[in-house]
Amino acid sequence: MNSRREPRDPVAYRRDRRQAVLRHHPDKGGDPDALLRALEEVDRRHGVAGSGRGDHGASAEQVAAVAVTAFAGVAAVGLSVAMSILGRRR
Repeated sequence: MNSRREPRDPVAYRRDRRQAVLRHHPDKGGDPDALLRALEEVDRRHGVAGSGRGDHGASAEQVAAVAVTAFAGVAAVGLSVAMSILGRRR
């Protein structure tokens, strides 16, 4: 369940988030922790509730998606290895 709310002013919210990213993004020489703090501050100022997951943890849906993707990757590699082994036996 997502506890995030819509911002009171979506245009100002997007503008403030963009400014925070431009100012603090690690690709532009900023600090990742400062970026996260700035984004949390923007969320707080605009009344967008946090997800309640604490220190930027993943939601259950995100964890499940990563697990399924990893499993599919392992299965694909296993199938590829099996097919190459079976192909050599002929």
